[in-house]
Amino acid sequence: MNKKTLIAFCLMASLTATAQRAKIKTVTPVAVTTTVGKVPMLPYRLWVTYADGHGEYRQVKWMNAALETEKAAADANKYPAGSSYDVQGYIIGDNKTAAGFPISAHVSVVATEAPVPQPKPVAEPLPLGSVQLIGDNRLTHNRDLDIDHLLTLDPRQQVYNYRDTYGLPTDGYPVSDGWDSPTTKLKGHGTGHYLSAMAMAYASCTDKAKRQQLKKNIQYVVDQMRQCQEMTFVYDKQLGRYREARDLAPESELRQLGGTWKDFDRYKTDCAHYGYGYINAIPAQHCALIERYAPYNNEEGVWAPYYTVHKQLAGLIDIANLVDDKKLAAKALVIAKDMGLWVWNRLHYRTYVKTDGTQAERRAKPGNRYEMWNMYIAGEVGGMQESLARLSEMVTDKTEKAHLIEAANFFDAPAFYEPLSRGIDAIRDRHANQHIPMIVGALRSYRSNANPYYWHIADNFWDLVQGRYRYAMGGVGNGEMFRQPYKQMVSMATNPAGPDINETCCAYNLAKLTKDLNAYHPNDARYMDYYERVLYNQLVGSVNPREYAVLYQYAVGLNASKPWGNETPQATCCGGTGAENHVKYQEAAYFTAADTLWVALYLPTRATWQGLTLRQDCTFPAQRSVIRVEKGKKTFTMKLRVPYWATTGFSVQVNGKELADHYQPGSYVTIDARRWQKGDSVVVNMPFTRHLDFTPDKMDITRKQSYKPMWAAAFMNGPLVMAAKDVRSWDEATLSSEADADRLSFVPDYDADRHITHYFRIDGAIEDTAYVDTTTLTELLRVAEQRLAEQQAWDAMEKKVPEFAPWAKNGIDEMRSRYEAAKAFVANHKGNGAVVASELNAALSMMRPGNLAEPADLKELLEALQAARAIAAPTQRLKDAMGYAEMVRDYVNDGSGTKDLIRRGLTGLRAAMPAN
Repeated sequence: MNKKTLIAFCLMASLTATAQRAKIKTVTPVAVTTTVGKVPMLPYRLWVTYADGHGEYRQVKWMNAALETEKAAADANKYPAGSSYDVQGYIIGDNKTAAGFPISAHVSVVATEAPVPQPKPVAEPLPLGSVQLIGDNRLTHNRDLDIDHLLTLDPRQQVYNYRDTYGLPTDGYPVSDGWDSPTTKLKGHGTGHYLSAMAMAYASCTDKAKRQQLKKNIQYVVDQMRQCQEMTFVYDKQLGRYREARDLAPESELRQLGGTWKDFDRYKTDCAHYGYGYINAIPAQHCALIERYAPYNNEEGVWAPYYTVHKQLAGLIDIANLVDDKKLAAKALVIAKDMGLWVWNRLHYRTYVKTDGTQAERRAKPGNRYEMWNMYIAGEVGGMQESLARLSEMVTDKTEKAHLIEAANFFDAPAFYEPLSRGIDAIRDRHANQHIPMIVGALRSYRSNANPYYWHIADNFWDLVQGRYRYAMGGVGNGEMFRQPYKQMVSMATNPAGPDINETCCAYNLAKLTKDLNAYHPNDARYMDYYERVLYNQLVGSVNPREYAVLYQYAVGLNASKPWGNETPQATCCGGTGAENHVKYQEAAYFTAADTLWVALYLPTRATWQGLTLRQDCTFPAQRSVIRVEKGKKTFTMKLRVPYWATTGFSVQVNGKELADHYQPGSYVTIDARRWQKGDSVVVNMPFTRHLDFTPDKMDITRKQSYKPMWAAAFMNGPLVMAAKDVRSWDEATLSSEADADRLSFVPDYDADRHITHYFRIDGAIEDTAYVDTTTLTELLRVAEQRLAEQQAWDAMEKKVPEFAPWAKNGIDEMRSRYEAAKAFVANHKGNGAVVASELNAALSMMRPGNLAEPADLKELLEALQAARAIAAPTQRLKDAMGYAEMVRDYVNDGSGTKDLIRRGLTGLRAAMPAN
């Protein structure tokens, strides 16, 4: 399809046939076993067959998602080995009942543990440098745009904060900006992303001159980092050894350790006490502060100490793996190894785990990792576990390897991991991108520790996200948080910041997790079906093809416009992952074992593997792909993914001969082992089929009004989310007839930009009107009561532990009001129960943790910003203050700003304004 052309569909006729007129005849039966003490993992999609013989996958909503229900299912006393029970569920988007098409799953409880794969993966993706994107298409355009932009960035700016932190002269080094600026405590995160992006760009770049410049800039930053790191190699005669991480801030000092900017300026004068191997763009005390449970507070606390460490480790590891200069790669690896061992030393000697008792008891002594990694944002560690596990695989010294494996497992998060390992949804209400990388780390550490506990954590998490939390384009989150399960539509329609939800960092990390899981189950097409979804829609669509800029929140829902920005890796977290995303599109296109090649994605690429060169010619996105052997000979089996959406017309010809009579969507088709040689070709035809991707909850409320409940769905054309232009209201986005659909013009979401709508209300009559939803309001009341109890208990504390309330004031006040209305409805049944439930649901979805600012807290800052904009000739100081204030405004609206940021922004504006 022409990417510049709007596509007009007669969608109602073709798409709603499955949703409205075609009757479901059969659904694949569901019967599962689960180990005693664990919640069953039920399929998030099922194959349905319609009365007309057509079949496709449809999404499922299971009615066991309430936390109390899951805890009961995991109770060995209630469901001992040998027992069984049924779970009610519904095919969503169907109008058999108001809840969908009813189904059930039969669960048998057994004593034996579920089998897990061996710690060593079955297959691995081809290395990034072994696969090159080819041709002139959106993918190569985005790649080259990203590479060219990276080459404009001054590497001296990337090392400014290191030189400042280690007391080296900074004259001639541009001050960093964004979240690496002098006013933030996340310094170094951007440089880590910069190093990863540069290494990936080097591996993906086809221009020799540009590759040389990329390597030169990488070398410059690595050399400067090593210079700083070597300043911590200080021998202490009294200790009789080098000063180590454990020596920094003994407990008596740690308890009084300050987190103000004045304190940090003092710490920067004494890098000799950071401890052997410490390398970071902010003093080592930043990592120590989390041990005394310093909260997320940019002025007096911390931001995310180990998050910055991870980004730098990841960048160095990527250089070691992707840059084909042995000396440079070795230097990057030794820097990463020394810092990894600093982390081991600090956490081995100074931290512990205590899971029992009250929170005050668990925090009585510094260093309890149960509490440290369970703190909102302050405890965000990025992929520390993953990077340390990868480092353990790269070093050869047995002691260092053992220490790095142990260090990786120091980042276990028991409050999060333990429930997940048993299938309990511990995802709800957590900061999304704080926790997704933890799962990536759990899976990576499984390679080294071989403990099935870590496999179950990752496997369960991925399944739960697919069924309960993802949007059509593959991403997750609202205000940076997971909300309640199966509540995507209410998050979209009631978000205070409008459609600016769905953080791109989350998509980046979910793609990484999916790639790593696929390595264990390369024959399970679910993984690459999802990877294709998130890559083709959110990731490819998150860079502006006209002028380099990337997205923080992707923008999902009604009348959304992509909020372009984040032009540098340090601008925001998504500026960092954004710099990486577009130089690695091909990283999961092919997976290999000794004698098997999986074609997981249909992308225009050239791949080299064990002396063989394969070329895949296709457009992007592809409905036909030709795979040819360009060079070499090899005997192997080839497996080709049949996408879940390929329900009509899929075919494979090997050297002109049809391979099979039938191809099952959502599977792999096998070309048996044969001797492949130059000239052999495989032609894959896969016409896009249109289908609907429903939200599990109906669209019935916005922040301003309620609506008749209707299913809401995104229109899909093959793997592509189709966005409609210039739909400005939910009334316009309600489709009741073919004429309603005929007026819409669609464009693939990756190519969309301004005033686009992704989801539509699909009107249709309910067949069985006897169904009454008696569970939703009950579950919502239970959640509300728990949050009110948490807040009340904190209010009653004489000594506040933690120092911030569980929930921010405006949000809990609004929720309390909706809760009282819901209780009144239950008591007298006056009013509309569905509306009451939706209003309570919306209030719960808009709540924020107590240490975060809310949009209402921005009032004074916005007024001051408006006054500043009225100044005809603002000074540079005022311009800088306005820029900071705008950053704070955006961060608060996105869902992670704090009141201290607002105060600093307001103070800066007032000080910079001209005197009257």
